[in-house]
Amino acid sequence: MIQVARSLVRLSNLADGKIVLDYLNQKITNRVLAPNATNQELWYLEGQRALIATLNHLIQQGKQP
Repeated sequence: MIQVARSLVRLSNLADGKIVLDYLNQKITNRVLAPNATNQELWYLEGQRALIATLNHLIQQGKQP
């Protein structure tokens, strides 16, 4: 897992990688569903948020010595 974390750190240090990760963070974490959203829509969005949280956590881990 540490190899993946370090790879993500390298990716986040590249200009293109930063653009992609910033886009995903903005697109997913700032998304708001309407009050009438279905359970499936809520689960789908929560899955996306969990993925972004995992990526961010791995990046932080990869920065540790």
